[in-house]
Amino acid sequence: MSNTGAFQYWQRSMIQAGPGTVLRLPSLFSSLGGKRVALISDPGLVQAGLVDKISRLFTDEALPGAPKLVAVITDTAPDAESGSVNRALQQVRASAADSILAVGGGSVLDSAKLIKLAMYKQVSDVQELMKLPLQMLKWPEVSAMGIPHIAVPTTAGTGAEITNGAVIYNQELGIKHLIFADYMEADIAVLDAHMSTGLPPHLTAATGMDALTHALEVIAHPRANDFALAHAMTSAKIILDNLPKAVANGNDLMARQHMLNASAMACNSLQADMGPFPVHNFSHAFGSVFHIHHGEANAVLLPAVLEVMPEFYAPVADRLGELFGLSNEDPRSLVLSVAVKIRELLELLGHPQNFSRHNLLESKQGDIVQAIAQDTLSAFYPLPAEAITAVVRRVCVW
Repeated sequence: MSNTGAFQYWQRSMIQAGPGTVLRLPSLFSSLGGKRVALISDPGLVQAGLVDKISRLFTDEALPGAPKLVAVITDTAPDAESGSVNRALQQVRASAADSILAVGGGSVLDSAKLIKLAMYKQVSDVQELMKLPLQMLKWPEVSAMGIPHIAVPTTAGTGAEITNGAVIYNQELGIKHLIFADYMEADIAVLDAHMSTGLPPHLTAATGMDALTHALEVIAHPRANDFALAHAMTSAKIILDNLPKAVANGNDLMARQHMLNASAMACNSLQADMGPFPVHNFSHAFGSVFHIHHGEANAVLLPAVLEVMPEFYAPVADRLGELFGLSNEDPRSLVLSVAVKIRELLELLGHPQNFSRHNLLESKQGDIVQAIAQDTLSAFYPLPAEAITAVVRRVCVW
């Protein structure tokens, strides 16, 4: 939001939500004019049987003009590595696909978005789209891309299915790039609870905490715009109500569906209100240096950052307190009480509260501190050096 109160809230994707909605995929591509579909996914979803499940939807030759699945690309790397994205781009081009179907978690969804942007920009190497750590391409530099694009999330965490941003790991530089481009998001997002029921409890917890962190980072922005704040507050409440249920019973379809809905809302609020997001500043760096899963990183870092930086959150302590049923404390104490509630939630979910299981070397402390200080998000809010060191030592248990 500008100093005048002006803001832009971008949400272009149609939402198709509910158990069983993936059955509509062929007809949805037909409605977009798609004829030759490239499916982007990852090895884990091949093993889980979800890639075959989706592929079988495109085998009905009886339907006149039905879209065809011309490529199935399943070697997407964690963290959406630039080399992996390039290999997928080459396969999409070789198949003469005119449409993209992304089925997976954040790495798959972000990879598909960059593939679409590369097709639109007619570049052969995605490095050409990664000139700066933070890039924002706006109309008229980009316009409607004319490439039918549907996203099917299999985790309730990133919300990347409806956002026009992508986080891509640059293997040459060892950093994560944050790329925003109007019209890069999917035309349609299909939120089907059946696609996430196979996710094990620890990943359900980690991805759900990722979504909660998205919501809380927006809530913690004192100048969040009304649309973003409404989505963030609502999604946070839904997550707090349903994440424990989804972890306790992975086949609870309604809990899974509520989590998918909330995840999309939370991330859309985040992209529509870019500002100081200290938890993500830390988690991006831990992902780049130590390759820690983004959801796990956010979950561990969220209470630690609240504990080390309560003064940052004090201006919005009342919002945070409302979510967790807390009040009648001074702002600083209220923030610390919220951190306690989040740690109680992590305990309930069986989620780690530090990175001790990764055996991170203390000799790498300088590398991680530097990565945090230089992360793209530090442009919005440079983290104090003492806070960086305190959080790092707290979560790494050095």
